Amino acid sequence: MSKKMNWKKPFGKKWTFPAIYITAAALILTLMWWYQDPNQYPLTSDELGYQEINPASTTTKDDLLTDQLGEAIAVTAALEKMVWPVENPDQIQVMMEYFDESQSDEALESALIEFQNEFWAHRGIDLVTTDKQTFGVVAALSGEVVKAEKDPVVGYVVNIKHDNDLVTVYSSLADLQVKKGDMVTQGQLLGNAGRNAFEKDHGIHLHFEVMRNEFTLAPEAFIGEDASQVLKMLEEKAKQETEQGTEEQTGNQETPDSETDKDKETDQNVEESNQDQDDADQNAEESDQNVEE
Repeated sequence: MSKKMNWKKPFGKKWTFPAIYITAAALILTLMWWYQDPNQYPLTSDELGYQEINPASTTTKDDLLTDQLGEAIAVTAALEKMVWPVENPDQIQVMMEYFDESQSDEALESALIEFQNEFWAHRGIDLVTTDKQTFGVVAALSGEVVKAEKDPVVGYVVNIKHDNDLVTVYSSLADLQVKKGDMVTQGQLLGNAGRNAFEKDHGIHLHFEVMRNEFTLAPEAFIGEDASQVLKMLEEKAKQETEQGTEEQTGNQETPDSETDKDKETDQNVEESNQDQDDADQNAEESDQNVEE
């Protein structure tokens, strides 16, 4: 019986279990230190995916949000395709077309406005509803309002500047819902269609123009299209027309030389004809002498 109780004597001491715990803890810490890589460093803010905020900086959360929204708006604007500048395109029809010099004489005549006994080229398109009632006018593209005022001749006018120096013009408005300096998004209400003195016979309508560097462009060429791509095609077309005009001018400059050659040939033919006439006269004289003899 005494032998069976010998192994219990060490565990009967008060210090036995605390000693075991301390020894085990020391062993665990030693193993952790042994396997730890001495070259490991704490993760940086970039690696964690967070942005470090400098307490001394005046940048606020709202500023950061504004920057991110600004970038988002810029990307969206680049992907925009021009839309009809009206709230309900299905109820709209084109009353008067753009004055395009490449069109027929009949089409050009129908795109003239008579005002104060003078005729003016129609540099935009006029849009009306099928029931001739007023309608909401919206921004065809996102951009900055650079003009918003009342004109005594064409009514209220809104000009919006876009990328690539493109400007859309909305006139014959009955009121204004925006002001100069506003940043508007595509489809935002600008005002309502109304009447104007310049096109008084057209009744309630919207006069819509597309401009670049003070020159008007055919608006319908941009509807439903990426404006930057349309401008690129127009530039290529203008370049081709310029090159073609240069070639024609060069050909015209070569014409006088050809005419000179023709003149020389004509003179030579005349001389040969005169020489033949002289020979004939000489032969006639010889014949007369022979007859006298």
